[in-house]
Amino acid sequence: MARFDISGSASRQTGLDRQMTNDSIRSEIEPRQKVEAQKAFVAPPQPNPQISTLTEYERPEPMKTQSNLDDLPLPMQTVNWEARRDKQGNPIVYQLPAGDMGGKFEVAGINDRYHPEAFKAISSLPAEERAEAAAEYIRSYTAPFVSQLPKPMQAFAQDLAFNRGMGGAARYIQQGLKDLGQDISVDGKLGPKTLAAINKVQPKALMQAASQAQLNDEYRRAEIDPRRKKFIQGLENRIRNRFSTLGQI
Repeated sequence: MARFDISGSASRQTGLDRQMTNDSIRSEIEPRQKVEAQKAFVAPPQPNPQISTLTEYERPEPMKTQSNLDDLPLPMQTVNWEARRDKQGNPIVYQLPAGDMGGKFEVAGINDRYHPEAFKAISSLPAEERAEAAAEYIRSYTAPFVSQLPKPMQAFAQDLAFNRGMGGAARYIQQGLKDLGQDISVDGKLGPKTLAAINKVQPKALMQAASQAQLNDEYRRAEIDPRRKKFIQGLENRIRNRFSTLGQI
């Protein structure tokens, strides 16, 4: 098992136009580079911990929240990690590779399968307006989850929830809590017991433990489904980058 060792280191309306044509999207499509797909997969030497099986991009029904969206972080870092850009540095629409499971097209991590309306709206915008619009969508989409967490964890949890769904993010946080000695169930729901347990541990320690829980689960799922092996290095990089950038409080 590759260990995560860092000891030394829905949406609200934004006035977006919801009209889009296939021609306007396809004209910008960049083929995904094949370099990552050719990287060798090395199975981790240790056995994986027992983490509940996740449905790909599991998305629970949006919850109502009373929080002010402006009080939550604007996830430009998530957009930077997700987006492919043109020569001017603006997000482009690109075609997803076979086996990605996120649909056919994507812009700044917002795909046409799980976020169809937002994808249509953001894809139809002028290229220079897409990054901010994508960040606003991600903030509002993840707000019901993120607003329940302590402020030191919000930027980290925001990216985790968008990357692996709010149910998946809850499971990784719960597994992290269990690994830190808290007696809770891993059910993918931020109930009173989970929220109370979160307040009993140090945020940085929990973010590290949740990162390890996701890393373990990504390797486990790649072992079960060989089609996922070509994505494992990119996923591991994302997990490590998230913690090193957003988990250092």
